[in-house]
Amino acid sequence: MHNIPQPLQTNDLFHVNSDYSGVREMNDSLETIAYRNNSTLRIFYNDLTESYTMHWHNAMEIIIPLDNYYDVIVNQQAFHLLPDDILIIPPRELHSITAPEYGSRFVYLIDISFLSQVSGYNSVMSLLTHPLFISQKTHPALYDEILPFFVDMKNDYFANHEYSDFLIYSHLLKLFATLGQNHIQQLAFDNDTCCGKKRDYIRKFLTIIEFIDTHYADNLNLESIADSSGFSKYHFSRLFKQYTGFTFCDYLNYRRIKEAELLLVQQDCSITEVALQSGFTSISTFNRLFKQMKGCSPSEYRTKKSNNI
Repeated sequence: MHNIPQPLQTNDLFHVNSDYSGVREMNDSLETIAYRNNSTLRIFYNDLTESYTMHWHNAMEIIIPLDNYYDVIVNQQAFHLLPDDILIIPPRELHSITAPEYGSRFVYLIDISFLSQVSGYNSVMSLLTHPLFISQKTHPALYDEILPFFVDMKNDYFANHEYSDFLIYSHLLKLFATLGQNHIQQLAFDNDTCCGKKRDYIRKFLTIIEFIDTHYADNLNLESIADSSGFSKYHFSRLFKQYTGFTFCDYLNYRRIKEAELLLVQQDCSITEVALQSGFTSISTFNRLFKQMKGCSPSEYRTKKSNNI
């Protein structure tokens, strides 16, 4: 009789050591991350009952509850995390956390800005335009495939040897590659789309995303992008939403706001210049969308960011 494989359990793999504990520092809505010396990583075991109002940080955050639930809201999207669930929160996304009266979880805070120099970066970032929720119930095969990456990252972090950071980022790259391959496999497109045509669609949309990410400041519109891609406006809109999770207009605004966040750090750039360089022709539209996505005005964002550099 063959043995039936048992699903992986985080509590079996995440051994807790008292040295893992850590607190979180907030300044208004911006979290200041206490990275380990000369590092861009922080991984810690958290058994605090403290909750956190809407805040954001430059790092990607990963939360894996071990005991009891953990409630997280990311840009008005609610996640009720149970033990063993995995939630990946993209960098600079507004989110709040509500902790139960008791419980524990591992939290990863990782600066992924270095990925901008790696081929395939735009494809990875297209995965991180939304939070990723992965559980044994919703994605059983994917869950069992990626859980060891988080365990290895945690183990290498607390081993704290000379090459810990290199090993952790190697696990992270494998994680993103696995998530990307899974995303491609799950894309439906059309029921009658053959494998070869599906690959062509994927390559085409990768090119489209790269074009938008490079030319976001230009006067882009749905009609011209769809026409240049060889799709009708209707067909393009449907495929674009399937691939990115955004409408074309929402993705373009999302990309422009992301650029504005970076420009606002430059003190020699006025708010008007930031809006124009990000591709907005209307200052009122820029202010409205920025506050909608970030929870504060561009000037408030700049003040908070400059106070925490």
